[in-house]
Amino acid sequence: MRRLNLKNLTAALVVAVSFALPAAAQDASGPILFTNVNVFDGVNEALIMNANVVVTGNKITSVSTEPLA
Repeated sequence: MRRLNLKNLTAALVVAVSFALPAAAQDASGPILFTNVNVFDGVNEALIMNANVVVTGNKITSVSTEPLA
């Protein structure tokens, strides 16, 4: 029978946590604020530089060059 040593156990835990964290990160219950991003709106040729973008659920709800809290 093969015994797990501390190194193998640590590696197994790292792998397990790395799969669990992305799933947990996707369960955001409120709006998410992205700061200092460049936005292409599909209408104007110029980018909106250093914008703040709020995403609620799976929709962009606000884009602003002013600080959003």
